[in-house]
Amino acid sequence: MKTRTTTRAAQGSGEARERILVAAELLFARQGVDKTSTREITNDAGVNVALVNYYFRSKEALAEEIFMRLAQRVTVLRLAELSKVMDASRQNKTSLRLEDLVDCFIKPYFEPGVHGPLFARFILQHRLDPSEMTHRVFEQHLNPFALEFVDALCMTDRQLSRVDWQWRYTLMTGTVMLAITDVGPNNRMSTLSHGHADASRAEELRRELAEYLCRALRRP
Repeated sequence: MKTRTTTRAAQGSGEARERILVAAELLFARQGVDKTSTREITNDAGVNVALVNYYFRSKEALAEEIFMRLAQRVTVLRLAELSKVMDASRQNKTSLRLEDLVDCFIKPYFEPGVHGPLFARFILQHRLDPSEMTHRVFEQHLNPFALEFVDALCMTDRQLSRVDWQWRYTLMTGTVMLAITDVGPNNRMSTLSHGHADASRAEELRRELAEYLCRALRRP
């Protein structure tokens, strides 16, 4: 039987690990993984530097675990939204609307506290330099959701084949990743338009992105 001292020690250990994860995610979202030092993370978490190596081995491994947490958070949110859209369609006996599905897909990137741009950067990093951990993220969370989401897309237009929709889904995700990861003060949209359009204005980006995706996804 565990003693009370052992139990308290285990709880304290778990709390320290969670504080590191929370502090690192906030810092990574604010300034990027590369520009965040281990010292900054431990200062914000209120723990010793050695604990990062103890729990995660390295800052890179810590970042990968945050990627896993973000993927789970985003997937839960998307599945909840997808379920609402599907239920409303059945109850009202109406066809699924492409606009509702697109909104379901991009919503996590604009939700407060979800850190969508950081999640998008992790996905792009996986494309450039995949690891065993990032592959697990896709296998456990992103790929199962993608298959379910493609099922829903197929229901919006049955004249397109499943392969057609898989292509459109893949191209949609690429568009979203590039758009979401260029939202800083000097984003390309703002530069090219001399400030008349600006991807750093979240509502403007969300509106333009949704409209573009709906047009791109429809036949022909």
